[in-house]
Amino acid sequence: MSKVLIVDDEPRILLLLQSLLKTNKYEVETARDGAGALEIVRGGGVDIVITDLRMTPMDGMELFKEIHKLHPSMPVILLTAYASVETAIDAMREGMFDYLTKPFKVDDILSCLARADEKVKKHESLALSMDADTPPKYRFENLIGSSPIMTQVCDMIQKVAPTAATVLINGESGTGKEVIAKTIHRNSPRAGKPWVAVNCAALPENLLESEMFGHVKGSFTGAYADKPGLFEVANGGTLFLDEISSMPLILQGKLLRVLQEREIRRVGGTKDIPVDVRVIAASNTNLEQAVVKGTFRSDLYYRFAVITIDIPPLRDRKDDIIPLTKHFIRLETPEGSPIPTLEPETAKALMAYNWPGNVRELENAVKHALTFMSEGSVTPDLLPPKILRYAQAAEAASGASADSATAGSASLKSFLKQKEKEYIEHILIAAGGDKAKAADALKVNLSTLYRKLSDDPNQKEK
Repeated sequence: MSKVLIVDDEPRILLLLQSLLKTNKYEVETARDGAGALEIVRGGGVDIVITDLRMTPMDGMELFKEIHKLHPSMPVILLTAYASVETAIDAMREGMFDYLTKPFKVDDILSCLARADEKVKKHESLALSMDADTPPKYRFENLIGSSPIMTQVCDMIQKVAPTAATVLINGESGTGKEVIAKTIHRNSPRAGKPWVAVNCAALPENLLESEMFGHVKGSFTGAYADKPGLFEVANGGTLFLDEISSMPLILQGKLLRVLQEREIRRVGGTKDIPVDVRVIAASNTNLEQAVVKGTFRSDLYYRFAVITIDIPPLRDRKDDIIPLTKHFIRLETPEGSPIPTLEPETAKALMAYNWPGNVRELENAVKHALTFMSEGSVTPDLLPPKILRYAQAAEAASGASADSATAGSASLKSFLKQKEKEYIEHILIAAGGDKAKAADALKVNLSTLYRKLSDDPNQKEK
């Protein structure tokens, strides 16, 4: 069993916890204040720390931060009053293992300690098996990019992967949320255990509960045998819930219970089944707005929002476009064949495009180009037509801007009208010619867009 340090300025709490933990075979040490606790941690031998939040002169948060500097992987459990739960959630975002509200239940603290003890054991095992000469950041083989935001994402993964915290990944469709989730799993102590992914929007509501939690024989028409759910399949590993905002409210309540109690009950069953699963969720919509609208439970949101990773769209991280393109070219090239070169004009066209489909669209564009390639290089004409049209429109707009800047003879009204037409053309190409989508992007009525297009002779010809 792990050695646990209990820190509290109330002798009664210290005595109670010390007695409880020793009865359950833990080795225990105690401290009455943060400074004394820090000295014990520095002396070595401590595996887990349980600390009260309200202490003077060093409170539980300050103590946690100091311990985290010394031992980033050491589980620290915070004891706090209900009124300070927000502080505890902030602490978990910074790497705190978990928190318990006072008055706490004996079963809750023992369950939390068991998870912390398991983390200690897995971390020790992982530390023995890892190559000490290879920095963790170089093991993120699935993350490609050189932009500052991707560097920050890698840093966050490095910090959050060894923890047991739930993670929420936000980003538009196609930004690579599942890749991020898999990277967290593969760099965690659960790497050798199951990885299970489910798209909450892809399953009908009447099947989602059975898929998630399983069912017993005869619980509904067609339930001919007992079936384990995804939580049981993922036991010991990671469950990735994509498009979590699509989950019905009634299932959100059941999911919250699983996260809190760490046990599931199959549909039609009466037995609670313990599970040890790390949950990572992803959303392409704003969950805070969904909470305001009442379509997503606030308590579930705060359970997921302990650690949030925001993945910006590809158009906002242009530095990643070419590295990603070259990565996809290498992936699609048969082993042993020479890797095609990326022509400068092709790279220029890719950089000009705004990528509404994000990384997934870029990957498809590379596949399209390589399918039609006959020589050993990726030329602009191999790209999907809409990418070429967009690049050509952007280049024409840039040239028109330069011409108008030097001409200086046009009136302000005609200059603005010309700029408006160029911008509308730009948006139309990005929308794939879909006028309703373009009007929405321009924030004008569809009738207004048609009127402006009717003034454009180029559009009339189309």
